[in-house]
Formats: sequence, C-alpha cells, structure tokens
Amino acid sequence: MTEDKFTNIFRLPHSIQIRIGKWQQTFRGTSDIVLHQALQVRNSKFRNHKLSPTGWHVGLFHADDISITHHGKYIQTAMRTMVDRKVGYQRIYLSTIPLEQAEPALIEFKKEWIQKHNRVAKKYNQIKLKEFMSYAFEEVDTLYPSLPKGQFDKQLWNRLVTSELGQAKKFNNPFFVKRAAIKQ
Repeated sequence: MTEDKFTNIFRLPHSIQIRIGKWQQTFRGTSDIVLHQALQVRNSKFRNHKLSPTGWHVGLFHADDISITHHGKYIQTAMRTMVDRKVGYQRIYLSTIPLEQAEPALIEFKKEWIQKHNRVAKKYNQIKLKEFMSYAFEEVDTLYPSLPKGQFDKQLWNRLVTSELGQAKKFNNPFFVKRAAIKQ
C-alpha cells in the first residue's frame, strides 16, 4: 500500500480515519481492505448529502441572515454578483429615500437576490457533486487518489446563471434583481 493522500482520509500509525468537518470515524488497521471500507463510508456521507465536500459546492443563503449596515449617509448590504460571484454592495443613499422606506426596500431587494442565487447554486451543487462522486468512485475502484482539489468553476456558474435567469443585459444591476429593484 502506498502512502498516497486521499481527500478526508488520514493514515494514523495503526488505523485509518475519516475527517469531514466536525464528523469523524476511525477504522482499525491500515490494509487496503480497511482503506476501501473507509473510502466507501466517506463516499456515502457525500452521496447522501449529509456533508458537502469542501471547494466543490456553493453555500446557500437564508432570508433570516440579511444584514444591513448603516453608514450615516447611506445604508448597504453585501452580496455576490450573479456573473462571476464577485462581492458587491447594494447601497441606498438616505438623501434620495427616507430610512423608513429604504430599509424595507433593501430587504426586499436582497430577498429576491437570495431566491435567484439559491436557485442557481442548487443546480451548480448538483452538477459539482456528480463530478465529485465520479472521482470518488474511481478512488474506491483503484485505491489511488484521483480527487482534484475542489475550486469554484466560474464558467459553469456563469452558464447556469444564463440558462436559469437569462442574459445580463436584461437586468439593470449585477445582482439580476428585477421585481424589487430600487429606484433612486
């Protein structure tokens, strides 16, 4: 047995351990049979959506987690643009809209963005999990590490945004919000 590194699998002096986030499981022995069993257990955790592979998925946002910061002359909220997922800010200047109207408008704006972002993210996560699992099953068959390091696939994300939400020119903001757009 070679001392190759498998994702989330760690070789201890007399055992093999799976560590995914806070969850872990230890198997006695270091033979190929034990390694095969550990790889199968790891794969079942990912396949059943109990745990997500790091770097292979995009986190979903929840409407409860909306935060608005006050900066004196304006209020803002941070979110990611739909194309390329870059960090951006939606601001409302209090000189154009009073605070009593600006804050609910910003919350509605972000709620619409969350709904659209999560729609694309769920498709992205399904595709990336399928890709991840094909590599993971190959590892079980060959007992050789074949999982590449997980990283964000910008081209896939942008393709999904276009297919799910439409072209960027249909929207007047990079967050693809139309219904709750803020008029200043």
